[in-house]
Amino acid sequence: MAQAKAAWVDFKAIKSQVSIAQILERYGVFQTLAKSGNGDRLSGACPIHGGSNKTHFRVSVSKNCWNCFGQCQSGGNIIDFVAKKEGIEFRDAAVLIQKWFLSVSKTQQTAVAAPERQTTMVVAPVVSETSPIPVLKEASESASDEMADEATNKVLKFALNKLDATHPYLRERGLTEEAIAAFGLGYCGKGLLRGYIAIPIHNMEGELVAYAGRWPGTPEEGVGKYKLPQGFRKNIELFNQHRAASCDSDSPLVVVEGYLDAIKLHQAGYERVVAVMGSSLSTEQEACLYRLCEADERVVLFFDNDEAGRKGQADALIRLSKRLYVHTVDLGSREVQPEHLSPDELRALLPFPEGRLP
Repeated sequence: MAQAKAAWVDFKAIKSQVSIAQILERYGVFQTLAKSGNGDRLSGACPIHGGSNKTHFRVSVSKNCWNCFGQCQSGGNIIDFVAKKEGIEFRDAAVLIQKWFLSVSKTQQTAVAAPERQTTMVVAPVVSETSPIPVLKEASESASDEMADEATNKVLKFALNKLDATHPYLRERGLTEEAIAAFGLGYCGKGLLRGYIAIPIHNMEGELVAYAGRWPGTPEEGVGKYKLPQGFRKNIELFNQHRAASCDSDSPLVVVEGYLDAIKLHQAGYERVVAVMGSSLSTEQEACLYRLCEADERVVLFFDNDEAGRKGQADALIRLSKRLYVHTVDLGSREVQPEHLSPDELRALLPFPEGRLP
């Protein structure tokens, strides 16, 4: 007996047309969650495993994503939520959401074809839609609320408003006035970052969570090249993530190592760019990338061409290729960083001009 044909599922339509708020409302959870950030961020006890800690379950309405820092130790999009809640496979959860919220006729099923994959950018095959999403491995359900709060960086209650944006070091690094102003860069004359170029860091919602310091030039003996505030967890943030989140998702996301790498690519027209602020991709940053990208979306890894960068890029390639199309930039034998390349050199190396596919 022939097996029945599986229902056609439009994953892109489901994730773009159905909100996490609708899903939570259907389960009778939405009204039980505490709201902050003008209603964009929700928190409460996890409705999946039935937890009691009212800080373990976090939701971003604008990003349509969720995380449980308790027993579930997982997170993802609306389909991931329903799959976990119902105890079913990813595809079955998508079918269920489609049935609840979207009306798909047989005519639409035959008329709409799934988009062709861009094989020119594939380095490793996508495994399946059920590949696990990395989680923010934080507090267990029995941990205190204070421990759960460590999963995020606190929003700063101040801003450095008297930075010197005319410091010669910024121009020496090839930065334009427009880029300096857009990223809020400047020399800090007092305080904890005295003597450093201050670089603002924001969370996914665009809130200021830290300033990184970069010594302008070669630092004196005993002085670090970079300086970060005590208690700031850079491994749970991606530099420039809030700007990348607002860019057209038709443009591949470029992932680099450093602040200046990201700023120089942004300046050259590749605005959908983020930096891992180091030579390796953390599990938490990997989860951030999945929030920025749809399943099967295109990502370009452009790490420094030194031993640490090549090792970090190879590791990120293996991990991200399970859910995304990943391209790596070949710099040959040159031990250079993306920020050292001219706009013309970047266009020659990257597989798409001005941040878009040809």
